Amino acid sequence: MLFVRFTDVPKEGFPNYERLPYEEALLLSMQVHQEAQQAHERFASEFRIFDDADQLVYKGTFHFGDTTYPNLYQQLKERIPRIRIRKEDATKKILLLENLERLTPESYKTMTTAATQQHPDMTHVSRLRRGQRRLVYGVSGVSLLLLGALSIVQLTQPDSPSNVRAASSGDWQPLYEAALTGETDPLVERLEKRKSLNDEQQQFLITQYVEKQDYDQAVAVTNDPIDVETIIMQSKPFAKDRQETLQAFQAVHPTDEGAFDLAILEKDYKRAVSIPDVEMTTARKEAKTRAYIALKEVTKAQESVKLVQDEQLKQQVGTLVQLDEEIQALEDQKRQLSEKTDKKELEKLNESLEAKQRQASSLF
Repeated sequence: MLFVRFTDVPKEGFPNYERLPYEEALLLSMQVHQEAQQAHERFASEFRIFDDADQLVYKGTFHFGDTTYPNLYQQLKERIPRIRIRKEDATKKILLLENLERLTPESYKTMTTAATQQHPDMTHVSRLRRGQRRLVYGVSGVSLLLLGALSIVQLTQPDSPSNVRAASSGDWQPLYEAALTGETDPLVERLEKRKSLNDEQQQFLITQYVEKQDYDQAVAVTNDPIDVETIIMQSKPFAKDRQETLQAFQAVHPTDEGAFDLAILEKDYKRAVSIPDVEMTTARKEAKTRAYIALKEVTKAQESVKLVQDEQLKQQVGTLVQLDEEIQALEDQKRQLSEKTDKKELEKLNESLEAKQRQASSLF
């Protein structure tokens, strides 16, 4: 079994920072990839692949909307063999490739770029129950990942996979089921006693602590306030009061990243672009570009957009550049007419100039 976790897919409802079974991740990423191509959009997202033992086995970036690879499998199939590794780790690479072959439907293996214009075959994930798919998008704070963790929970002692499944499906299962109904305290208490947690368990605990405004405990889960700040920015439970939550957390555990994201949420774009040493994720690069557009800082917007893959954002910057040139030309004409005091022509120029300025302001 393989699991995939995407981090920066800029689509509402996409389960960022959630570990999905490989087959489901393949389908969902395929759907977003297809939508991006049809909309002529391009954006990149980092992803990580984990094995049954919850060990990271691969980390990469997938470019949605790009025509190079029709799906995630074909990118992995081409790139993994190129990775240079130590001889003692060769078996891990072989095992990963074998698992990809076993878990990927044949139609995805032979798919061409043109085929991504068609809808993926939903029967390939027929084993995913409708209720589970709803949980991925609909449950606040607890998702399908917690149910999925029932079969892969790692205990603190080195048990065999069969023992882990037996233990997790026994005394762990009621805790996860209770959490899905809103009774999260028993699961929180159990997880607090564990020496090590996987990514999803960490995210669950952090979310619970933040909702209770226990920010010190939230940071203690990973000892990195940026992890907490990222979850606040990305997780659905904070969608309604994201700005207030981030503001409260930033007051206790300030970071440059938190200051940047908060400034973006507050639409204080001048402050956002002035903050130095911010760790730039895909989302932050795009936010910074939009901030420069809002500020009408043409040159900086041109430089910033070079670092993003969003075609729509690139088009906005291109429009801003064109409008800026037209505005400069009109202002030059206006200065010349002012010297001649041609009032009628000056009024027409002023109207054109104001229209161009309004158009530039409406870009963002």
